[in-house]
Amino acid sequence: MRPGYKSYGNAHGLNANAACRRPHFNICQGCDVVIPMRVAQDRGCGFNFQSLGPFVGQDVVVSPANGSYSLVNSTKAVYRPNSGFTGSDHFESRLYFEDGAGKRTFLNLKVNVNVVPSL
Repeated sequence: MRPGYKSYGNAHGLNANAACRRPHFNICQGCDVVIPMRVAQDRGCGFNFQSLGPFVGQDVVVSPANGSYSLVNSTKAVYRPNSGFTGSDHFESRLYFEDGAGKRTFLNLKVNVNVVPSL
C-alpha cells in the first residue's frame, strides 16, 4: 500500500450485518473513493470512520434520492433506504480527518447503493 493510503476493512464488524454488504476499500488523502454497497430493503447499512485516524467530521455533498444518509454520532454514519424502496441509489460525502502529521485532510466518499428485497 502506498504512503498516505489506509485500508478501511471490517474492523468494527459492520459487514457482519446480514442486511448490508460492501467491499473492503482503500482510502487516500484528497482522493475520490467509489464503493458499491448492497442493502436489504427496509434495513440500514453503517460506516464507522474512527479507523481513519482522528476523524473530524463530514459534509454530505450529494444526498441519496431514495433514502437517508446521516451521522449517528461523531464517528458513525448510516444509510437507510426509504420504506419499501428497492433499486439504485447514490450518495456522496466529504470526510475530514487528521493525517499522521496532525494536518487536516479529506477524502470524497461516493457510494453506489443497490437496495434489494433480501440478502
